[in-house]
Amino acid sequence: MPLTGLPNILHDIQSRTSWQQRCQYLLIVEKWAEIVGESVAKQTCPIGVYQKSLQVAVSSPVWSQALTFERVRLLAKINALLGSSNSLAIADIHFSTAKWATQQQTLKEQRVVAADHPSYLPAIAPELVTKKLKGQKLENIPKPPETASEAFQRWQEVMKLRTNQMPKCPRCDRPALTGEISRWQMCRVCAIEYLFK
Repeated sequence: MPLTGLPNILHDIQSRTSWQQRCQYLLIVEKWAEIVGESVAKQTCPIGVYQKSLQVAVSSPVWSQALTFERVRLLAKINALLGSSNSLAIADIHFSTAKWATQQQTLKEQRVVAADHPSYLPAIAPELVTKKLKGQKLENIPKPPETASEAFQRWQEVMKLRTNQMPKCPRCDRPALTGEISRWQMCRVCAIEYLFK
């Protein structure tokens, strides 16, 4: 069995209709706010392309009806975006409220909120930075470090500022992340010791 080169494999994958349709859909999703406008984009969400028909979830039947009247204009914009020589041009658009709730739930689940994670490290409080930079003009903010030791010293200062902002662990009195305290009522070191004994 002969080996096939990676460029040939990629070309084969990219020439498949399913791949091209997926790329079309992703482009439509990326440019959706430009196609329909910001206010309409907040009330709608493209959910897929099936048999040359773009499926769009809408927040209410009113939006569905209003956008159905705009269907021809939106199709022209979408097909202009995809290119006129495209054999996979979008032939129709269907607006439905059926998948709006599930689509919004999926989007919420996909958004990772950093502050909810136990290892979230908050930014340094602005007042501490202001004290540190007091008297310095904006153009006098230090330049990037020139040596490794200078970079290490600056990092140490930042870590000291952050550490001073952190709450203390009730078990060991060391600085701990807020997320760790709220999740385990102790720092991660104490949690590991407590949970794995």
